Amino acid sequence: MKKNKNSLLVDVGWCEWVSFPALKIPAIEAEIVNEARQSILYIFDYSTFKEGEDLMISFGVHPIQKTDEVEVYAVVPVTTRRLLNIPDGGREWCYVIETEMRIGSMKKNIELTLVKHDSTLFRLQLAPKTIKSLVRLNPQKSYLTGQILNNYIPSIACNEV
Repeated sequence: MKKNKNSLLVDVGWCEWVSFPALKIPAIEAEIVNEARQSILYIFDYSTFKEGEDLMISFGVHPIQKTDEVEVYAVVPVTTRRLLNIPDGGREWCYVIETEMRIGSMKKNIELTLVKHDSTLFRLQLAPKTIKSLVRLNPQKSYLTGQILNNYIPSIACNEV
């Protein structure tokens, strides 16, 4: 019997918990933004340096919404740089990395554009094209892959729609 391709997809809502094992981020809330062209991880306190021929970036992330009490730091190779339009109307060069992302039962290597702007509600915005071949998006629901931190810190989670 032939399996239906749709039965293999992970159902996701507009807001989901995601992890990045290589970045040592066990859980971060992601907003899945339909209009986004690339996935963005909002960072703080970054620096770049050379390691052999590789350009490396060291950066910090506040993975939990509405607080900067939890800090996670990572050091990874830079894949490229990308010129982004920023909300104030200007343009900014941002570093791009590639890393493994886990959402529900799915694992996939994705590109993340690192943007130094730590005051956004969601510290991670996922572009649907990044994960479209592996997920089925339901924009009216959230947390279809499960609640991670809500059991521990209920005030930080995004609200159900």
